[in-house]
Amino acid sequence: MNNICCKIKSALAAIVIIFFSQTCLYAQSQDLDALFKRLLIVEPADAPKLETKILLEWSKSGSPAMEILLNRGRIALLNEDYDTALKHLNALTDHAPNFVEGWSLSAVALQKMGKTGPALDGIKRTLAIEPRHFHALSGLAVILEDAGLFFEAYKVINIIETIHPHFEKLDTIRKRLAVKTQGQAL
Repeated sequence: MNNICCKIKSALAAIVIIFFSQTCLYAQSQDLDALFKRLLIVEPADAPKLETKILLEWSKSGSPAMEILLNRGRIALLNEDYDTALKHLNALTDHAPNFVEGWSLSAVALQKMGKTGPALDGIKRTLAIEPRHFHALSGLAVILEDAGLFFEAYKVINIIETIHPHFEKLDTIRKRLAVKTQGQAL
């Protein structure tokens, strides 16, 4: 368990470094940058619409074949067929290694399968391409929480809040972490 905690802490450190060192490399489109800027100032009720637009931008590969693989991976994930999802998503990341959503969904499938190390690798790849990927950061927070690294999970939640202050999962994760860290200094 101690070895896993060390690996997770190392992964967290790498991800935080990636997040802060690559802020100028956010790059799928100027539209995406504009959406993220609006996300910071939008009313809470309008945030889900902007989030959907961001997710749509992340899902654009520019290749019909890659979008078929992405959609098949998503369908398999929804059906909880993680092996099939990984087959499609691995093909996607092999053929389009800079396509952020392929890595993000691969990490989800791996996390659902209980493969924490490979899921962390998928999260690192996702955040190396798009450091503002709030879903990947949310997955990281859950992994940290599951490993008992509550304060580290709090740090990730704070990063998410700077990107997407109205992210639906923020309050839920924050409340769980508050209970687990009650009486301890953050």
